[in-house]
Amino acid sequence: MANQHTFAVNLLDESFNPEETRNYGLAVTLSDVSISCCILDFRRNKFLGLTRCVRADLKPQDGVSIAQPTIMEFLSSVSAAIPWMKSSFKLTKIAFDGRKSTLVPAFLFDPNETEHYMNFNFRQEQDEKIFCDHLMPMDAWQVFAIPEPVVEAAREVFPRIGMVHFSSLLIESVWINYKNRINSPHVFLNLRDGLFDLMIFDGRQMSYFNTFPFQNPEDVAYYLIFVLEQMNFNPENIPLVLLGNVETVDGLPELLHRYIRHIEPGRRNEAYKYSYILNQLPPQTFFPLLNFFSCAL
Repeated sequence: MANQHTFAVNLLDESFNPEETRNYGLAVTLSDVSISCCILDFRRNKFLGLTRCVRADLKPQDGVSIAQPTIMEFLSSVSAAIPWMKSSFKLTKIAFDGRKSTLVPAFLFDPNETEHYMNFNFRQEQDEKIFCDHLMPMDAWQVFAIPEPVVEAAREVFPRIGMVHFSSLLIESVWINYKNRINSPHVFLNLRDGLFDLMIFDGRQMSYFNTFPFQNPEDVAYYLIFVLEQMNFNPENIPLVLLGNVETVDGLPELLHRYIRHIEPGRRNEAYKYSYILNQLPPQTFFPLLNFFSCAL
């Protein structure tokens, strides 16, 4: 059977020792089409590697369609290709990368009403499970849905490991890195698989967060300008910080520069060391993943 995955990134420092994983941390972000992992050596406080695998898109052969791999087949294929993934790590953290999430202020949150919160914004499918994260810096709860097949597949590879939501991870990552660095509103734009996140943050509090689907750079620019207008921000004045795989969206930086005067890439957390091998990646890529161990999630 053909591989059910392809490697988009596969970087590993030569000092990585698969027999020393009990001294390492494994951080994971998982969607229904990809998985990304990074390894932190706690003894040296140094990231040793990062891997991203994408679910295979199998093409028809001789006009005959081929069944696409399930999430279980995809993760099984990845774990077979990366034997250390199922090793015993000192700490493993997993975030689910999906669109269905909603923030609820703590003073309004009722743990018995999580399905109601989700159904207010999204249609809940029968095979979805509802979870929630507590974002302590914002004193809010992130309520989110994960398809049951994803939950089961993740538990096969990472037994007894709970999942938080990617949006929770992104919000706390920005807060950790920028809370003492900025004192005026900044917009943070994070690119992921077919989605992008917009967050407005002033170093003390978050005034806006939302996730949008997109198909082209024009979609991203449209929603960004629309949100800024609705929030009464002038695109000429408010700085924009770009995070995620910006380079994968052709023409996006050039398009955004037409509307936003001040644009800067995100920077890595200086509290950690990074293997030279990760210098192949732009610093704003995998920003939430590389901040997972700093978050209280």
